[in-house]
Amino acid sequence: MQIANNFNEFIDKVSEAERQVLNSPAGQELTQKLLEMKLKQNPNMTPEEWKDTKSQFMTFMFAVFVKEVPEAMQELGSHLWHELNAQ
Repeated sequence: MQIANNFNEFIDKVSEAERQVLNSPAGQELTQKLLEMKLKQNPNMTPEEWKDTKSQFMTFMFAVFVKEVPEAMQELGSHLWHELNAQ
C-alpha cells in the first residue's frame, strides 16, 4: 500500500496522521506527560521552547514510524530518490 505519490505528499500525509493521533484522547495524555516532563527539566520553559519541543517530538515520531514500518521506509526512500534526481 502506497501512502503518497511524491515526497511532499508523503510528508504531508504522515504529518497529518501524527497530528490526528496527538489530538486523540491518548495523544493528548501523551502530550500532557511530555509537557510535565519538560517542565520538570525547565520550569521556566517559554512558549517558543515548548513549540520547539513539540516539533522535535513530531520529528521523532516520524522517524520511529518509518523505522518500524519497512514499507514506509522504502516508500520514503523512493520518493526522496525521485526528488533528488528531479533536480
